Amino acid sequence: MGMIDQQAGSVAWLKLQRLRSLMQRLLGAEGSVRRPIAFLIIAFIIATAITPSFARAGNLNALLISSSFLIVTAVGEAFVIMVGSIDLGAESLLACGGMFIAWLTVLHEVPTAPALFLTLAAATLVGLLVGLLVSKVHIPSFIVTLGTYWGMRGIALLLNSGSYISPTSVHPPRPFGFGPVAQGTAGVSNLIIIAVVLVALGQCVLSLTPLGLRLKMVGSNEVAARRTGVKAAWLKASVFAVSAFLAASAGIMITAWQGSIYPLTAQGYSLEAIAAVILGGIPFRGGRGTIVGAALGALLIGIINDVIVLLGLPSLYEYIFVALVLVVAGLQARGGPLVK
Repeated sequence: MGMIDQQAGSVAWLKLQRLRSLMQRLLGAEGSVRRPIAFLIIAFIIATAITPSFARAGNLNALLISSSFLIVTAVGEAFVIMVGSIDLGAESLLACGGMFIAWLTVLHEVPTAPALFLTLAAATLVGLLVGLLVSKVHIPSFIVTLGTYWGMRGIALLLNSGSYISPTSVHPPRPFGFGPVAQGTAGVSNLIIIAVVLVALGQCVLSLTPLGLRLKMVGSNEVAARRTGVKAAWLKASVFAVSAFLAASAGIMITAWQGSIYPLTAQGYSLEAIAAVILGGIPFRGGRGTIVGAALGALLIGIINDVIVLLGLPSLYEYIFVALVLVVAGLQARGGPLVK
């Protein structure tokens, strides 16, 4: 019996190895963009089967627009996770950025250009400070960015005493000067264009520049990277600044799109951005992956939310499905028993 069991175990092990090899050929190695592409194709097929109206041009355009904010946020999160850290404060910086620029332009009549500069510069400085606390003071990124989450959300609530800001918050109404951000160019929404450009720029930095190589080195082995002369501390600080800048940019985008901004806007975006990055093929330990993959992961989450709306389900279902996505993201973060 022992010999038979041993043979059966060997056969099962060989079958598992073949399955692993097949999955690796289909999905690529860890960090490959083939993984999020495969997930996206599967999600598209399922969504179309569940609700045929999903594949209509108008709905797909609306999906891309509504997903653009999470895509931009996920690009920043991707850089942070690439170096083996995490940013839980992205959603609060998004809301605070939107509230701050609305507070400047509507309530205090600051011209659009200076308001944009002040908003993005302030967010970048906050991100840089967070990055320095992580890289120089050696406080875990989870703790520091959790503080950012609560602190920036608190500032967003204080900016207009917990109320929303819109052009009608003053009399006579004062339109957002940055409203054209949500308009279109050549029939394509500027929000989609901005998201695509930022994804392309991020991928170019990661794949085509020495900076991208150094970021991957830090994520793969920070000690070894330091020994080769890489300034790991400043690189880690810089990715938090980039994440904050992009989160605030997403806040400006969503404010222009909604025509208003609430202090509690984008609740859950930090976790969704993290899930998008992991689904996109970047492991939690960092060191490999693509910005394009992270953007596709964000689009996948957008598809889930869109299907919920099309099916007429209560928005509360979003939490359940996003929870399932996070579980899948966790499986990806293990490094994948199917590919090793």
